Amino acid sequence: MINSSIIQQYHSLENITVKNIAIYAIGPNGKKVTFGSHLGLMYEAMIVANLKLSNGVEALAGLTTYTEHEYDMTAFSSAIQMAPFVLGKNVFEIPKIYENMRRRYVPLGHISTSLFDIALHDGKAKTFGVPLYKMLGEAKNKIQAYSSCPSLSDDASYIDFCKSIILQGYRSIKIHPYGKILDDMRLVSLLSKTFSNTEICWNLDAEGVYSQSEALKMGRLLDNLQWEFFEAPFQDSNLSAYKALSDALDIDVLSSGNGVPDLHIIQLALEMRAWDRIRFDVTSIGGFTGAREAMALASAHGLKGELQSWGYTLTQAANLHFLLSQTHCEYFEQSAPFETYEFGSMNVFRPDDEGYVFANNLPGLGVEMDWQLLNQYMYAHREFSM
Repeated sequence: MINSSIIQQYHSLENITVKNIAIYAIGPNGKKVTFGSHLGLMYEAMIVANLKLSNGVEALAGLTTYTEHEYDMTAFSSAIQMAPFVLGKNVFEIPKIYENMRRRYVPLGHISTSLFDIALHDGKAKTFGVPLYKMLGEAKNKIQAYSSCPSLSDDASYIDFCKSIILQGYRSIKIHPYGKILDDMRLVSLLSKTFSNTEICWNLDAEGVYSQSEALKMGRLLDNLQWEFFEAPFQDSNLSAYKALSDALDIDVLSSGNGVPDLHIIQLALEMRAWDRIRFDVTSIGGFTGAREAMALASAHGLKGELQSWGYTLTQAANLHFLLSQTHCEYFEQSAPFETYEFGSMNVFRPDDEGYVFANNLPGLGVEMDWQLLNQYMYAHREFSM
């Protein structure tokens, strides 16, 4: 016979609903970086969803936006448009809520769907009192991190950055170069030579600026130097160019993961063998629900996953927890300079001496926010209540 207290507990869990939603747009006044000489300095905003549940749990999710002139309002507006479709819903009906959000006429709906899907999962994991990656299905408890280096001003700055990163325990580094093919090839060669006696896994992110011939030149150089992967030589949607480049090179060729956060286009790209690994961000692919669908596609084609995790701690946390639930993902991307992206978070993720990152043992995403600090940098705020 089933214990009546278990039945009562089950029914109480069944009825946990979203009672209040607060959406915040926050513009931290930290060091601004860029990703290439063709771009200006980035205004990187933190868009946060705070869901108060009927059981007293506060669920969180956050995404990071990048704009060149002022802090973004579009993702915030998208979340405002999507919030009424989440308010009052049961956190134990996430698949149903996800499908409903996907069908709505909301600009940038993939972003707001991701934000709320992550928050709902956070609330569910907090209700169970477990870290989110364990609720998703723990595949491992640590993952190798690579430091994602922004575009810097000169070769010496790149060398100094890499030396500093290696001292902090990293064994893998991704370079955002200048965005000019000859300068970039010189830099890649210099880094390989300078650190030839150090066991480092190198990756290159070109931010989609190369022509077909330039990408082929760079790819052959990376092949010769045995770099790990070549990310975003073109815009993500240029599948024919990716296919030709991937066929011509040994190095794994990847998209940026930001340009086509659409599972149907991703499926087409994988069927074409345009990319050698799938790359996406949990905060734009549809949250954990969309990320699972994306990794199912990758697994069906025998490919690894490589997640785009650049952003503030809440963004990194969502991607880290998903990575720890997957067997076909090897690296965690960590934004640098670290302090900039740890803004407002009381719990952060840093590698150990061997370059591995762990999630903490707190329930959900495991991130607590310093609201007193964040309130000073908030530039937009909306609330919805039952």
